[in-house]
Amino acid sequence: MNPTVLLVIVLICGVELSFTRVIAANVLVILVGLVIMLFRRANWRSYLRLFLLPLLPALGVWFSLAYFSVGHDIHFAWVLATRIYAYSFLGAIFTFSTTISETLASLEQNAHIPTTFVYGMLAALNFVPKIRSEVQTIKVSAQMRGITLHFWSPQLLFKGILAALNWSENLAEAMTSHGFAENQPRTHYSVIQIPWWNYIVSILVLAIFQMFIFTGLP
Repeated sequence: MNPTVLLVIVLICGVELSFTRVIAANVLVILVGLVIMLFRRANWRSYLRLFLLPLLPALGVWFSLAYFSVGHDIHFAWVLATRIYAYSFLGAIFTFSTTISETLASLEQNAHIPTTFVYGMLAALNFVPKIRSEVQTIKVSAQMRGITLHFWSPQLLFKGILAALNWSENLAEAMTSHGFAENQPRTHYSVIQIPWWNYIVSILVLAIFQMFIFTGLP
């Protein structure tokens, strides 16, 4: 599915979940997320993170409403607890269905997001491995001088920022030398289109989701 269309579906479902008290809708999102992860052959660490990371806030919300709220509303406690997992699996649905590069390219071509923003995001994301390597190099260099730097050390942060500024300047010059200009029409090596069946699937998905929300399910 086109990443822009998928992003719109995920955002609509996320907003609707915020204003509903239907456990079935939350469970539906969780099941769909599990199916997509199985189809994409996600590793066991992904399942573990998705179930363990939201566990503490979900338990906190459930016990707070079930035992310490005025009305001891068990149903609303389950709504909020499952909603936390539903939001996590909404993110998993999008993450395992596309990639960052495909999403940004689709947003540029289909949603007409400014190219400056798109290429800036791509540059920042591609710099992450280099920044990690640079931070490790700075730490090792400091240890050779008998200095131990931690992630909160001002020297480490300052040197990392200087390296990032230097890379950003080099990248800007490289993009300019390759003909990049703001607000100018561009051709694309890979043209991303929205197939007609994406619209049909989107309507069906949203219609089924509305059924779960508005048909009186618990």
